Amino acid sequence: MFAKIIMHRKIIHFMAMTTFEIGGIRQFDPLDIDEVMEICSSSLSESYSKSVVYEIFLSWHEGFYVFTNGKQIIGFLAGSRKTQHDARVLLLATREKYRNLGIGQELMKNFEEKCRYLGILSVRLEVRTDNELGIKFYKRLGYSITSNLPSYYSDGSDAYVMWKPLF
Repeated sequence: MFAKIIMHRKIIHFMAMTTFEIGGIRQFDPLDIDEVMEICSSSLSESYSKSVVYEIFLSWHEGFYVFTNGKQIIGFLAGSRKTQHDARVLLLATREKYRNLGIGQELMKNFEEKCRYLGILSVRLEVRTDNELGIKFYKRLGYSITSNLPSYYSDGSDAYVMWKPLF
């Protein structure tokens, strides 16, 4: 499917050949929790409780964004501020039928822009070593593998730490 990204008033719009508008990014609202949990359970290999996701929001609400089409949330990014100069992407997921349309990329760009605005110098994240699509995605956005975390995930799988300087 051909999609074109159009920036208008800081809201991201996707226009397909049919000019179907997909949606835009906004801050997470606690009322979004059920939809975010639905995306978590259908898209992520780790299990997260509502309370954990809500705690992520409470720890740094400025780093939690949703991509919505006006009717439902179709993707989200939850990040944290580790130090004054370092942030971390904790969760990133998109509903399956909306993948490969640039939604994850726009959520990452939005998060990075917010981090730059706040004077954060770098962003890091973890990704499963066998998640080839995820690794390619993050490399395309300028992230580099910096280390390996053995048995990082609950099923014993390893993770790569990926890092990107923002300035």
